[in-house]
Amino acid sequence: MPPFSWTLLDDAGVDLRSSEDFATKEEAEAWMSAHWAELLDEGAGSVRLTDDSAVLYDMGLREE
Repeated sequence: MPPFSWTLLDDAGVDLRSSEDFATKEEAEAWMSAHWAELLDEGAGSVRLTDDSAVLYDMGLREE
């Protein structure tokens, strides 16, 4: 199974950094649930979940 990771993007869509790798999608999503507010404070406006190199989905961190 490929590793899952998050790419943090600022409000302009520029890559800030990537998260650690997670063994499962569920572990990656649990990590995001626990850390999204910290990532927002860090300057991330959205995140992208990938499995190895394929994008699974993008998600905004701000309330709409």
